[in-house]
Amino acid sequence: MKRVGTSLVVGGFLILLVGVWAYKEKHFWFQDFSPVVVAPPVEELKLVLKDVLAGYRVSWERKRNRQPGGELWQVHVPDDVPVPSLHLAVQESVARVGARVLFAESEPVSGRVSLRIGWQDSCFFRVELVPLRGVRRDEGRIALLIDDFGDRWDGFVESFLELGEPITISVIPGRQMSSRVAQEAAERGCEVVLHLPMEPLYMPYQDDGYIVLTTMAREQVRRVVQRALDDVPGAVGVNNHMGSRVTADRRTMTEVLEEVKARGLYFVDSRTTAASVAYEVARELGLWCGQRDLFLDAEGGKAEVREKFWGLARKARAAGSAIGIGHCQRMTLEVLREEMPRIQAEGFRFVPLSEVVK
Repeated sequence: MKRVGTSLVVGGFLILLVGVWAYKEKHFWFQDFSPVVVAPPVEELKLVLKDVLAGYRVSWERKRNRQPGGELWQVHVPDDVPVPSLHLAVQESVARVGARVLFAESEPVSGRVSLRIGWQDSCFFRVELVPLRGVRRDEGRIALLIDDFGDRWDGFVESFLELGEPITISVIPGRQMSSRVAQEAAERGCEVVLHLPMEPLYMPYQDDGYIVLTTMAREQVRRVVQRALDDVPGAVGVNNHMGSRVTADRRTMTEVLEEVKARGLYFVDSRTTAASVAYEVARELGLWCGQRDLFLDAEGGKAEVREKFWGLARKARAAGSAIGIGHCQRMTLEVLREEMPRIQAEGFRFVPLSEVVK
């Protein structure tokens, strides 16, 4: 009986060992050994590029790229910035996020350097370093944001897009020509942002499905932001239209800005009220953001608009950059036409809004 009992114990132990081996063998053979594909951090690379260019105080434009090989940035390099130094700084900076310069080519006559940047063999950015002969770095950068486009598309609107220097236009969603204006502006290389309607304190407003209200739940806010962006194709940022009640409400602004951040856009606070917390919340959430330094429009005629414009230049000189907001009005257009060349002649640069948000 002892021998039989011992045999049963040994047999059971062997069965247990076989079972454990079979489980491990099955677990091993059915594991997924395919390589894990990790998406390249394209947005992080974009921030690195912006940081190094801003550090050298050079301007750049995002161009429409009809060739394969990623987004095209054209960088304007003044005489007092050595192109090889900037090239090396770009190369070292992108390496910090695991990217590299895949290809570099220089033109001996013009001094232009073309870079292709990405991971492994995939190019995500084409960067052209273009020397500006006879131009030195600026007294300050001025970003002009012109609000309230969307109601019309005609020669007057086109005049803003043909000023000859970079401006950013802000399009109200839900208007008759919102999508047309946004598309035309983007095709002409003009930066476009969504002029998102938000609940004001005292002004009358209409809930047309495109306005953010403080009474909305998170899902309602998300739907409004998405609907508004769908109506302004190509928008790279958002600023508030009206909004003195919403921008002072931390809960609502947090929900709006979380949606803006999720879509990789920047935000600029128009500062329609001194009580606004919008810029503060945007900074807390880690958005690329900015806030208005000066409204250009005035009721006192062109002389007052002109004085405000030069006041904006003085702010840019003191701080390195400044954001001015105007509206698509004829008087504003006339002053811009007259004064932009004079301000530029003093050493200031006009740049897209995306270059001064941080």
